[in-house]
Amino acid sequence: MKVRVYNIGGIVSPLEVELIKGVNIYKAPNAYGKTSLAKALVSLLTSAIKPDDLLNVFANSGYVELDLDGRTYYRRIKRVKNKIMESSKLLLDDDRALLLSYFSPENKLLNQIMSGEENVEWFISATSKINELKSKKEEMETKLHNLQAEIDDLNRKYKEAIELQTKIKQIEDEIARLEKEKESDKVLNKTTQTISITNENKLRDIKEKIEVKKRELEDLQNRIARLDQEIKNKESLASPEIRQSYERQLQEINAQLQKITAQRNEAEIEIRLLEKVLDQIRESEKQHLTTCYVCGSHVDPSIWKVRIDVISKELQEKNSLYSGIKKEADELLSKKAEIEKKLKELDQISSEISKLKISRSELENRIESVKSTIDDLERQRREMEERFNRNAELYRVYDINDSINRRIEELKKKKDEYEYELAINGVPSTILNKISEKQKELQEVQKMVDDLEKEYMRRLTIAREEFVKIANYLLKELEFDLRAEIDENDRLVVKRNDATLELRKLSSSERTTLALILVLTALKSYFKTPFFIVDESFMTFDQRRFDKIVKYLNSVTDYVIITKSDENIELLKETMEPLASS
Repeated sequence: MKVRVYNIGGIVSPLEVELIKGVNIYKAPNAYGKTSLAKALVSLLTSAIKPDDLLNVFANSGYVELDLDGRTYYRRIKRVKNKIMESSKLLLDDDRALLLSYFSPENKLLNQIMSGEENVEWFISATSKINELKSKKEEMETKLHNLQAEIDDLNRKYKEAIELQTKIKQIEDEIARLEKEKESDKVLNKTTQTISITNENKLRDIKEKIEVKKRELEDLQNRIARLDQEIKNKESLASPEIRQSYERQLQEINAQLQKITAQRNEAEIEIRLLEKVLDQIRESEKQHLTTCYVCGSHVDPSIWKVRIDVISKELQEKNSLYSGIKKEADELLSKKAEIEKKLKELDQISSEISKLKISRSELENRIESVKSTIDDLERQRREMEERFNRNAELYRVYDINDSINRRIEELKKKKDEYEYELAINGVPSTILNKISEKQKELQEVQKMVDDLEKEYMRRLTIAREEFVKIANYLLKELEFDLRAEIDENDRLVVKRNDATLELRKLSSSERTTLALILVLTALKSYFKTPFFIVDESFMTFDQRRFDKIVKYLNSVTDYVIITKSDENIELLKETMEPLASS
């Protein structure tokens, strides 16, 4: 892996470094660019490091380039007219790299642990991206809910379709029965019953018409009530008092405009006159005239300069006065336009009120018409009931087929209505197919929800389990007499001989190790990094512990880069056997 860096941070001369798989220790004096090199490498893993933070403040261009596995990744930055421009091809773009690929004094987790803060919930949440998973899970649950609602609606339509088919079958059976009845020899024996049915049907039709008209009347009355409320609301917006107030304001503005217009005209005349006089005086001065062009008296040529200054000053004052008058006139015209607009809006509202009142009058006429129709139908109903009751015993059938035919027509009409509803609703077989498709989709979404739930729970627990596994292994290897775990509240708990210890009372090496273990836990659980950088963070370890930690890091990723302060500049490359995995 080859790295090239120029004008990035403190690296102001082209730097080329070749790194091997294994451990690379870069030694250099302080302020020599070790951190700049580390940050340059990390910037190829995340766009969270902005180009402004990379480019040297005194440079106009810079770059970081990485050759890895036959491919080149880069960030090339230019400063153009105080703007930062960049072209880039990142190895990956994941802001977790700042936490999980770059272990330095700038690492937020390391700072927290070093300060003694034990709550690591934010770290687990950020590195596991559990919030994104939770959001996706909620999205799928919403989709699941919507699918269930669609299936419920299809089941309702299926039930309605079955009921419609049943009704159609009943009507078909009734029609077949009536067709047979027409041919029956028992027509005379059923005369009274048929007449009774016919009378009942007629009476039922009138009653249904009355109910329809009553519903229509109620609807019209509700519409009038809504119109009355709308008229009242609009009248409150266009009251005579509001209009009079606007008209008074308009009159006052017009009066002011007339006055200001006169002042402006007067000022314009005076300005033109002064400009003309000034031009003549300037011409007199230019020609060194000794005679006044107005009165003809003798004039000292030096006096023209004084007169020019006086008139120029007066002209300047007049122009300033004119500008003030014009500005005041413009403000008044703006106010006038605003008030005229409001008056037009009032006119529009008044026009709308008039239209609403016309609509209301039309509704009142329709209400009277419907009431009259209801009264007429009620009269017909009463007369029909009286006539049927009075002459029931006198009914005779002259043509029973007429009554049966009418009934058959009624049934056919009803059948057509049911068939139309069935066509809109869908036939049961089609609905069943749709239900089957939706249920299949529901099962797929349910599986996704279940998988997301499992992954959600896995991410909640894996960090704790992996942490305990790595922590107790590494702490033992490094001969720290400690045990550590993450409790259910996502707090870092450290114990020595079953006694819980405060983080801030631990040594720098112990706290650094715990922060590193948390990072390694997240790396193994959630994130794969091509390289791991340690920038000036292992200074508190003795050589023995340093070697063990480096060997363990070598088992986590292909490339391990460590910077250390040293008087000499040196790049040590070691291919070592990884420390036995925990």
